[in-house]
Amino acid sequence: MECNLQYGLSTKLIGYVMAGVLLTSAAIGMLRVQNERGSLNKLIDEVGQSVATATASGAASLVVGYDYGNLEILAANVAKQANVIRVTIRNKDGRVMTQSAGKMTGGFKHFESPIVFDGQTIGSASVDISNDTLEQALSALYWRIFIEQITFGAILGLIVYLFTARGIVSPIHKLTMAMEEAVKKGDSFVARDLAVKSRDEIGRLVSVFNTLNQSLASHHRQLQSKIDFANEELRNKNILLGGRTQELEQALDLLSTMATTDWLTELPNRRKFDETLSQMFYQSERYGNPITLVLFDIDHFKQINDSHGHGAGDEVLRDISTLLRLQARKSDQPARLGGDEFGIVLHHTNASQAEIFVKSFMASVQDQVFDYDGFRLEIGISVGVAQYDAAMKSPQELYYAADKALYQSKNEGRSCYRVFS
Repeated sequence: MECNLQYGLSTKLIGYVMAGVLLTSAAIGMLRVQNERGSLNKLIDEVGQSVATATASGAASLVVGYDYGNLEILAANVAKQANVIRVTIRNKDGRVMTQSAGKMTGGFKHFESPIVFDGQTIGSASVDISNDTLEQALSALYWRIFIEQITFGAILGLIVYLFTARGIVSPIHKLTMAMEEAVKKGDSFVARDLAVKSRDEIGRLVSVFNTLNQSLASHHRQLQSKIDFANEELRNKNILLGGRTQELEQALDLLSTMATTDWLTELPNRRKFDETLSQMFYQSERYGNPITLVLFDIDHFKQINDSHGHGAGDEVLRDISTLLRLQARKSDQPARLGGDEFGIVLHHTNASQAEIFVKSFMASVQDQVFDYDGFRLEIGISVGVAQYDAAMKSPQELYYAADKALYQSKNEGRSCYRVFS
């Protein structure tokens, strides 16, 4: 692209010079051809007239003597001369006495001279001269002038290129290269000033470019400084916003945990339990996977609060929650439902399997030592178990079934479990 610019401008300069030279030379050449044409026409006229005069002079004595044989010889000899097309000799009455034709070509000129003998005109001699010599001379002149002008134009164009390449083409080429270099680097200005080596229009152009480039560079630096400052402010804001966002996320997590977690036992609360029970219920309804709901209460929990205070009751609730969490699987959902009531949804578990879980859990409660301020507390639980079946249409029906089984275990003496049937 750079070479195309340099050579393109130089080629244009050479082309303009050569075109001007050719046009000027063509006009001069036309004038030269016209002058040469006049000179050649005059020369041909003189030659043709002299041939006609010489023929008339030679034929005078032969016409007087009616010597037709020698007249034919004379006419034939004249016709053999270069550029002579036809020779005609007439008597004084205009009758042709002899005629001889040479090689016929295109255009010709006619020349005539009287035949004089003893001061009297006794006839005439005419000669037709071909224009071929004139045309050939003019054609050669045309080509000579054309070659001269082409050569002159090429030499002059080369001279103009050599003299203008340094003063015009080279500065423009350097200016273009500097701008293209800035574009390739993605800069909005040229990193350096260009050298000013003349005071002409090109030098002024380079000076104006340097001035504009310096102004652009200054504005660019100011703008970049503002951008850097804005970026720094934005980074600080982002850091601050990130910290506040983290605090907000932590607060939201805490709120979410508080909304779904029992504060005392850290087990899921009734809200979380109901959501999980509903999900497992409808999954079991759709896919046929068994689930079993277990509900239990702490026996005589009110007496513990009344006899030993609410601190002892809270400690028992935490211990029971720990035992329940240890017995539950990751797929199960234990929860504190309120007061001393707990529940757990056993996933992929039928009633028989749930009984094994309940027996194990009740044994762990029985083995657990519940002490508070030196007093040993006897703790027992009453349990109700219900498995989902197709007759149940909602999670509430499963919950009511387990609750009925729990109520039955309480009525039958507590510290036992019953399965809903």
